[in-house]
Amino acid sequence: MDMEMRYPHCKDHSWLPYFWAILIFLCSRLVVALGLVFSQKYMPIATDVWSAGPLWYHQLLQWDSEWYFRIATAGYQYNGDPTIPQNIVFYPLYPMLARGLATISGLAPSDALLLVSNVAGLLAVVVLFKLVREEFGDQLALAATALLSFFPASVLLSAGYTEPLELLLTASFFLAVKRQQYLPAALFAGLAVADRSAGIVLLPVLLWEMWLNRDQKPLFPALIPCVLIATSGLWLFMIYLWCLFGDPFVFSEGQAAFHQGTTLATRLVAALKLEPFTRMILNDWNPWGQGSWLTLLFIVLIVVGWSRLRFSWTLFAVGTLLLPYLTLSGGPAGFVSMSRFNLVSFPLFVVLAGVGLRVRWLLLGVIGLFSASLFMGTALFARRIWIG
Repeated sequence: MDMEMRYPHCKDHSWLPYFWAILIFLCSRLVVALGLVFSQKYMPIATDVWSAGPLWYHQLLQWDSEWYFRIATAGYQYNGDPTIPQNIVFYPLYPMLARGLATISGLAPSDALLLVSNVAGLLAVVVLFKLVREEFGDQLALAATALLSFFPASVLLSAGYTEPLELLLTASFFLAVKRQQYLPAALFAGLAVADRSAGIVLLPVLLWEMWLNRDQKPLFPALIPCVLIATSGLWLFMIYLWCLFGDPFVFSEGQAAFHQGTTLATRLVAALKLEPFTRMILNDWNPWGQGSWLTLLFIVLIVVGWSRLRFSWTLFAVGTLLLPYLTLSGGPAGFVSMSRFNLVSFPLFVVLAGVGLRVRWLLLGVIGLFSASLFMGTALFARRIWIG
């Protein structure tokens, strides 16, 4: 299938393609569940590790989930020392939704965190399938859904992390942009940046689409409102931190504690000097090595997709890759978490699906490899061995 071909808006509103997309996603969640059961039965964990609960699915609340749990239960706290890891570096939308759900429903905060993540993950797959289906048709949309669902880091689409909500908001943003509904798109972008920093990448995409269609929709009357709304998640969070702790940038300064004391400037300089590429792990296919190999794959897919996708899709993929590279990869972690950061970069999976549909055995092989890595990554994540 030539990805340069644009399919007309699907007139067939049958539920069947969506059923297959949901079924594919649920099959990937079965792999996640098996990984959790395996880890609980056969893999030890330190007794002093924080636990969200005794049930098998509570293993999905690890690493950053503990910070989100603390925000959902006790709010933001900061003692003024940026060298100590504290929860002010985590964005508010996801834990606040979980807190609201727990208050209204009576659910335990841990269960509310997981419910928000899993519902958002399922909805994200449906919205993303609709978006890709309208652009390229059912076949490629289903292939992209399979690649995303079984992607090794996709355990986080069920875990207590921000990625499921971010993917849902991102897909919704691109659907609104496709329909030239710029104010709703700006709202989705504002919510996305309130969920995690990657949401800011949607702003240049919005501005580009508004400029591109300026003959059909006047640009300047909507420009300032759209920019304000699209960035609102960030500046409202900064105002909140300023009022509470007297420093609107404390969320950025606090990142050093999570990266062995390296400042943002130090990480940025190292990234510009391409130092992370000198520390790539290419001799091992464990989750740490996967981060390096997948980063190289992401770069290749961006190059391949440059002439095959809408420019706004490519712009988003480039921004999603560059943001963590410039702000984090220059630190001690390098490319370890790049697979997680790029989980929301759906254009990468669309390009990979387009290539795979030309070589079916390769597509099936990649999905099978992803599935095995997803099982392994889930088991390691549940035992706090791999952070994602």
